[in-house]
Amino acid sequence: MKKMKRQLIKGTNWALAGLMGLLGFACSDDEDVPAEYGTPHADYRIIGYVKNQAGEPIPDIKVEAVTAHNSNFRTPVLSNAQGHYSATASSVGRVGELQLIITDIDKEENGLFQNDTILVKINDEDYYDKGEGWNVGKAFKEVNITLKDIVDE
Repeated sequence: MKKMKRQLIKGTNWALAGLMGLLGFACSDDEDVPAEYGTPHADYRIIGYVKNQAGEPIPDIKVEAVTAHNSNFRTPVLSNAQGHYSATASSVGRVGELQLIITDIDKEENGLFQNDTILVKINDEDYYDKGEGWNVGKAFKEVNITLKDIVDE
């Protein structure tokens, strides 16, 4: 009885391996459709300037682009001496909006400013590369940021 069970399992394994091998080779015959493995993804780039209410550039402000459903793909950047920043984010699939999280991290060095979060809508016209296959596109948007001063009372 034990020997018969082993033979049944061995035969089933051979049959499944053969079936999977045939299905795998059948998929690779079509040269027009590449075999892809992965997850649909999109890349986003948001640029702009960080300024104070007087219109002067603010350096060393941390800007993070965060997708609503997958925030672990964010990369924080700092604004330069001219207040310019370029933040990027990636997402599983396309998203309709991103959040920019703006944080004053340099204490009083460049003045004290209120932290802010800005919702950025991503429209179809923002995609400069529609992508193909698992890459569902690349989007670019310009967003200028004006931060409010923290006033001591």
